[in-house]
Amino acid sequence: MAVAMVLVAGVATSFAQASTTVLEGVYTSAQASRGEAAYVTHCSSCHEGQDADGPQLMGRLFLDRWREDTLAPLFTFIKTRMPGNRPGTLDDRLYVDIMAHILQANDFPAGERELTAGLVERIQLIGPEGPRPLANLTIVRVVGCLSPEANNAWSLVRAGNPRPVRERIVNGTTPDELKLSAAQPLGGQAFPLRSVTEASAALAGHKVQVKGVLTRQNAIDRINVMSLDSVAEMCGG
Repeated sequence: MAVAMVLVAGVATSFAQASTTVLEGVYTSAQASRGEAAYVTHCSSCHEGQDADGPQLMGRLFLDRWREDTLAPLFTFIKTRMPGNRPGTLDDRLYVDIMAHILQANDFPAGERELTAGLVERIQLIGPEGPRPLANLTIVRVVGCLSPEANNAWSLVRAGNPRPVRERIVNGTTPDELKLSAAQPLGGQAFPLRSVTEASAALAGHKVQVKGVLTRQNAIDRINVMSLDSVAEMCGG
């Protein structure tokens, strides 16, 4: 229960960093109509129908992938990856209009001001029930201290809040990401770790970045490790 409460506090902190939420009407109905037309032209062949190979862009699975963050990661993903056969070929206005359609399709209310590319970093994407802890099985990035436990077990202690990884495929990490994690302050959480390799075990006592799958059972959050990298040889005072 304590872990869940800490996670809620972390969500509230992230929520406070954005100036508004998708529950407050961040696009117009006319913009969503334009976005629907663009979606039909550029997106629907991959995201709908019997031959669709793209994920559904509405419903709980979609929201769980992107919520508890600003609209910026979703906008960047759509702008740089879509359409799948011609990524990045639309102009920013079309991409933002398509986002407005996606918000409308997920039953978020329209407002009186159009969504723009300049606003996406100031708008929080949350579910209808408001801010919540990250969903079970979310891929996350967490920074903390690697600690050996009894019976060859491992934990990440003095850890910060888990941050969702938006990529579907996680192939290690990047130098820029490690630099960001090195600068990230430690926190007060602890996560049992699974699948710590022998090579990773050599980093005991280091400040590390862990990427993995967040699993929640009986109010305890664990992380199934996908990658583990040192960002400092000592964990600090």
